[in-house]
Amino acid sequence: MIIADPSPTDRVPSRAVRPTIAAIVVALAVATAFIVHARGWVFLCDDAFISFRYARNLAEHGAVVFNIGVDPPEMVEGYTNFAWVVVLAGLHAVGWAPPEAADALTQLGALAGMVAAVVLVRTLRRRFAPGGDPRLQALDLVPAVLLVSVPEHMVWSHSGLETSWAGAVTIGAMAAWSADRYRTAAILAAVTALLRPDGLLPIAAFGVVWLLVVGGPVLWRERAAAWARVPRRRMVQAAMLFTVPLVVHLLWRRSYYGEWLPNTWAIKAHGALLRETYGTFYVQAWLEAMPLVYLAPLLLALRPRHALAVVPAAMVVGYGYWVGGDFMAYSRFYVVATGLLAVLVGWLLADTARWIEGRTSVPIAHAVALLVAVAMAAALGRQTHARWTKDMAKSAGWIDGKWEGVAAMDRFARVGHAVGQWMHDNLPPQTLISVGAAGAVPYGAQLPIVDGFGLVDPHLVHMPKLRPRKGPGARPGHQIIAPVSYMKERDPDLLCHVGYRGARRPGERRVHPAFRRGYAWACIELPPVVDPRAPGGERDVGVYCCRRPRDREVGPFGRRER
Repeated sequence: MIIADPSPTDRVPSRAVRPTIAAIVVALAVATAFIVHARGWVFLCDDAFISFRYARNLAEHGAVVFNIGVDPPEMVEGYTNFAWVVVLAGLHAVGWAPPEAADALTQLGALAGMVAAVVLVRTLRRRFAPGGDPRLQALDLVPAVLLVSVPEHMVWSHSGLETSWAGAVTIGAMAAWSADRYRTAAILAAVTALLRPDGLLPIAAFGVVWLLVVGGPVLWRERAAAWARVPRRRMVQAAMLFTVPLVVHLLWRRSYYGEWLPNTWAIKAHGALLRETYGTFYVQAWLEAMPLVYLAPLLLALRPRHALAVVPAAMVVGYGYWVGGDFMAYSRFYVVATGLLAVLVGWLLADTARWIEGRTSVPIAHAVALLVAVAMAAALGRQTHARWTKDMAKSAGWIDGKWEGVAAMDRFARVGHAVGQWMHDNLPPQTLISVGAAGAVPYGAQLPIVDGFGLVDPHLVHMPKLRPRKGPGARPGHQIIAPVSYMKERDPDLLCHVGYRGARRPGERRVHPAFRRGYAWACIELPPVVDPRAPGGERDVGVYCCRRPRDREVGPFGRRER
């Protein structure tokens, strides 16, 4: 049992907050650093284009489906970010295409995440240490100072994924609860579930620790008096605000897709087989990126109340291991843990400064604590620059043989989008294509797709005796591969899931054995694609090749092609 800290306040005052001059200066410095740092990580992730395609189909056709015009309709939920898809669809309906809208929104989400972390640490500090200056102090901004220094937060100010907003609303729900704004917390928790359902895990962990640290001891000491102060009406309203949207969405999913859980859950449920490889690597990579040695002196200031940051962060890290991690660099599954670690450091520094000033009458303890935070941020920034340089040198490879970096993800999506646009312009509208990456190519092509990894395919998860990969070469989320028999039964016009990307047309030695006889290469020779990272702003990407049945004409690919 965790013993409560002495005399936490019953309610945090909600009057307007005025910043000090020092806080304004620090905030401006953080904002400048955010703009500069974010520009170094500009990219769109191939996975984001899956949601973009769903959003465009919803806006243009009124259907939340991946393939339009397929008979019978393929009702498959190949996404887990319903709220993100709906928002992007709404913006597309008014003329803002998903790739551009998502890039702007992710930057706002990263800023919102920093603000949420600042609000959380300030609210917790005031609740457990009342009586201080009510103004926003420079030391309250320590979480933002740290977050703007690390790629584990800043990379996700781009990508097109919902990651930054999922982190922001998750931490925002904790901040609202800490300020006794139960209805706001409930709404944010519901939004979290509709953005990334796993965001409810740290929120639940925070709630349990809150009951032990704050609620439990008070109820034990005061019983009837404490129960009388519980705002039961607001709590009931909060419960309704949380449960009703989720129940409605669950029932809608069941009626619309015929399933209680999204297809992505079934496809990615095999990540547990990779715990000892990618799961372990994922945790290790995050720990190396967040040098916890910096925290060692601050651990002396740990008190039971700090479990409000420690336990939810540990829950997030444990969940990332449990699902087998990810192959994308920079720990997108750990955005919440990264934010909570920054909150913990800021909270411990503020508590330490307060303790020193209360016992030694040293008036500069807060300034020294802020300087310590700035020094930590500078050390992290130096490490970040080295990581950025290493990443930018790997536009056609993987970092340390395990992680797909920003430069590689950006190039992959740019080429895929260009290929898709070529297909849209040059192939008949009902050309059926198989892909292994169901993102940028299908989005640009706007053609019916067979997904070799099953993410947006309604059939693979129901196939008996389909064994996921777990040995060398297996990657999280890419463990299910469509059998050859299934692909030949679907009979795509172009089989790009066994295709090739490279500088020049491949020979037959690179062909998948099952698609050698009776098939020929169909190669798209792309002009240079726009790439701000390449010399001159353009990158020569060579060819993109798929296999084509020899007896079938597919657009410009004719029978005589070899």
